[in-house]
Amino acid sequence: MGCIGLVPAREFMEDLRDPPILVEVVEKINVEHVFVTDITNVQATTSYSSVQTFTVDSDVTEISAYITAAMPLELILPGIPTEVRYVKATLTDANGDQVWIEEITETERKMVATFQQPLAEGIWTLSVEARGYGEEIANLYKDSFQVLVKIDRECWQYPNEIGCSYN
Repeated sequence: MGCIGLVPAREFMEDLRDPPILVEVVEKINVEHVFVTDITNVQATTSYSSVQTFTVDSDVTEISAYITAAMPLELILPGIPTEVRYVKATLTDANGDQVWIEEITETERKMVATFQQPLAEGIWTLSVEARGYGEEIANLYKDSFQVLVKIDRECWQYPNEIGCSYN
């Protein structure tokens, strides 16, 4: 049969296979924290910071960012200065541009921010800085927050094969 005969045989086998399915793959970066203040210094706030990176390439179709915070001490003691209780999140694209900046100083849920193509390809950075209070004795108040970034990609999944194929 020879090598030339393998080409039609391969094409025949490919035609028998079911077509590939376009699949959406979601990667999540979740930064969340519940504050607990040192019992020896209950008037001091606790700080938190996190920097996480992820890669954006041509297969990424959408990026969404969300932030929420619960700061119940405000209900007990109103008028606490905002510089001692806050959550600030920034999303920086591969070009170094800050595409998303949110700051929360009270119990709040922000709207979801969505970014679609064209997206700067390369390494993106999520930075979170926060300060808050939290006590464990009576559990009356514990400041907390969540920052969630979703990265949606599309890939082709072929029957009888494990994993995805990106174009």
